[in-house]
Amino acid sequence: MKIFLSFVLTLFLAVAQAQPDPKADAKTDVIEEISNHIKAGEVKELSAFFDVTVELTIQERENSYSKAQAEIILKNFFNKYPAKSFKVMHRGSSEKGGKYLIGLFVSENDTDFRTSIVLLEKNGHYYIQQLRFE
Repeated sequence: MKIFLSFVLTLFLAVAQAQPDPKADAKTDVIEEISNHIKAGEVKELSAFFDVTVELTIQERENSYSKAQAEIILKNFFNKYPAKSFKVMHRGSSEKGGKYLIGLFVSENDTDFRTSIVLLEKNGHYYIQQLRFE
């Protein structure tokens, strides 16, 4: 009987350890990672996800920028509108492997911006193709 209980206990512990850690999954989720950088106003970390060129829209100003230009523009945006909160309202993926999110960015001065991001997968990594704060 002791052997049987030891076997069951060992099996139980092995199964419990094999369960994925939900925090590890969240860490590898690109949408969650990008959302956290927006919430914190972390331009440098967010720009690491930029593709070579990014279609950037801030309020009514829209254009395609190089990664470096987009980083500067985004830094100016976060300086003018420091992050208070960011909430993902909708997220999804396309048939071709892209991902997108729609969220609400709120600045410290309580200005709301509908935010949308489009990501495309290249060589196993996701890159921001389009970023909009409207």
